[in-house]
Amino acid sequence: MKRFRVLLAENLALIRRGIKSELAPNEDLEIVGETETAEEAVRLARELKPNIVLMDRGLVEGGEDELVSIREIKRISPDIEVVIMTDRLDGAKALRAIEAGAVGYILKDVPGTNLAAAIRSVCSGRTFLHPEITRELMGRLNRLMVERRLGQRLRSRGLTPRELDILMQVAQGRTDHEIADHLVVAEGTIKTHIRHILRKLPARNRAQAVAYVLRKGLLE
Repeated sequence: MKRFRVLLAENLALIRRGIKSELAPNEDLEIVGETETAEEAVRLARELKPNIVLMDRGLVEGGEDELVSIREIKRISPDIEVVIMTDRLDGAKALRAIEAGAVGYILKDVPGTNLAAAIRSVCSGRTFLHPEITRELMGRLNRLMVERRLGQRLRSRGLTPRELDILMQVAQGRTDHEIADHLVVAEGTIKTHIRHILRKLPARNRAQAVAYVLRKGLLE
């Protein structure tokens, strides 16, 4: 059984205990460390080499230092995934976190089974965003498409219509297999398209690819 190492970064001890209690029944999920600061999360990420960091959105007042911490964790190891936990959804903040390198954005009151599923999902190469955040991403992409600005700007970056279609499905959290079924192509073809998308934008992962489209000049 594959095991996933989890680092928990949350400033409230009560919430940390709650998360650990919710994850305890899952034998494949191991809490390898915990901290109450973003700075300590960076240090522990370097020392413990977790698969995933669950990070509280409110660790640092204003959020800017937290984003620096996300970038630093990804610099230490691109293979460490970061999921942001929040008590209030905010589309703009979610986009900034994704651009910094996070691949998940969830509410703190998510049921334990869903939290476990989120950890497994992002450790397997997928994004895991709250449905409201996904709807907002898709809404923005669709509005850009209607206004014809997105296609024009993406062409200047070399993305093809097929790659744009795949990118929009990635934003909805679909797996390679699901996208392949939808487009009636081999799963390997989808993986190849996604590699091309990441290279062209450029982006380190799928979540960043979506954030890049929305924030790197495409809305200007």
